[in-house]
Amino acid sequence: MNPPALRALIADSLTLWGVAGRVDIADLGVRITINDLVLHVTQAAPEEAPMRWWLISETRRRPAASMLGLLRSLRYALGATSAEPARARVAAPP
Repeated sequence: MNPPALRALIADSLTLWGVAGRVDIADLGVRITINDLVLHVTQAAPEEAPMRWWLISETRRRPAASMLGLLRSLRYALGATSAEPARARVAAPP
């Protein structure tokens, strides 16, 4: 995933979670700024497999093996866990 697509996905996720913040392309990933909190998301190097992403704060570096894992870690890092998760419902047509 290239940095512009990653920026768009994270910006949309923040909106979905009700978190006001700014997402910018920075270095080889994106920078997320919410008040005084600054997080960076970068792709892992090929030799770091199976890790694919890093969520980096001032004090911590969290690995993620998938985009889903990255978004989950980001959501928890931002404290955006109070929203009810969306549920897909499948039903037979009437």
